[in-house]
Amino acid sequence: MNLAEEVHGSPLWAIVLAVPGIVMVAVAVSSSVLALRISLSLAAVVMFGAVALAWSGFRYVFTNLGLEIRTLGFTLRSIRSDEIRDYRIDKWNVAGGYGIRGLGADRAYVWGSRGVRIVTSSGQVFLGSSDPQKIIRDLDQITNQKHSLAGPVEL
Repeated sequence: MNLAEEVHGSPLWAIVLAVPGIVMVAVAVSSSVLALRISLSLAAVVMFGAVALAWSGFRYVFTNLGLEIRTLGFTLRSIRSDEIRDYRIDKWNVAGGYGIRGLGADRAYVWGSRGVRIVTSSGQVFLGSSDPQKIIRDLDQITNQKHSLAGPVEL
């Protein structure tokens, strides 16, 4: 049963990413060099995939069992509520980039500079959000904990 669902996307980033995609398509169509047409067309497909990801955003689904992170109809990660050790409102450094970030057990799903950092039994997860207080309330509900909604902290 879904207890809550939050969406974190960025139409602004989708538009920013669409501009070079449109340029790539225009150059590919007007070029007579086959290799350039193919390479720019493939790059444009990847770029428009990123546009769709930014526009659609990440969906955080909170259930009795835990948290699911989804996008474009795919489940990217599931975190059982008993795996969640701690969570706090935090800031995301723009130098870390946007979209799906990280390697191994540490991941970020972010299109902005604010969110919630979750410490799990196997690593950390950063959930981008324009309203991190909602994420904290949803996490409180699935973990039966009560967290302060005070400002960012480093974990």
